[in-house]
Amino acid sequence: MTLTLPPESGLAEDYEQERGKPMPSLNHGVVQAKFSFALISACQDRYLVGSEITLGTEPPLTPDLVVTGERHLDWLRDVVRLEEAPLTAIEIVSPFQSINDFISRIESYFRFGVQSVWLVHPPLKQVVVFRPDTDPRVINKGEIVDPALDVRIALEEIFT
Repeated sequence: MTLTLPPESGLAEDYEQERGKPMPSLNHGVVQAKFSFALISACQDRYLVGSEITLGTEPPLTPDLVVTGERHLDWLRDVVRLEEAPLTAIEIVSPFQSINDFISRIESYFRFGVQSVWLVHPPLKQVVVFRPDTDPRVINKGEIVDPALDVRIALEEIFT
C-alpha cells in the first residue's frame, strides 16, 4: 500500500516550511526509529534522546534526532525550542535531498555549539560523523563511534 498526500492538502508544504526540510519517507522513518532505540539503549541514563526538537539556532532548525545532556523533564511546562546546544544532532537524508542541502545546517549547528553531527544516508547504508575543526568520518561498516557521546552503535543494527 502506498500513501501519498494530494498536492491540494497543503500538508507536505506546511511540514516542509515549518521544519525547513522535506517530509520524511518510509526508510527515513524506520532509520530514525532504529537510531532512537539504539541511542537510548547506548546512552542509558547519561543523555536524553529526542526527535524533531527545534533548536534555538537562527533560523530555527529541527534535526531528526538530538542527544542532549540529561535534563529533568517538566511535564507541565514543555519546551518548544531548545536554547542550549545538544551534544549531537542527527540528520537523515530524505529521497529528495542531497548532501549539499545539509552543509549550511551543519555549519549552523556548530555555531550553535553542537559537538557532533551525524549525516545518515540510508540508500548507501552510511553515516558521516562531522565534528568541528576535523575532517568528516565516513562510516559504512562496523560501528559508529562518537567521542562527543562516548557511545558505539553497530551500523548493522540500523540497516537490517
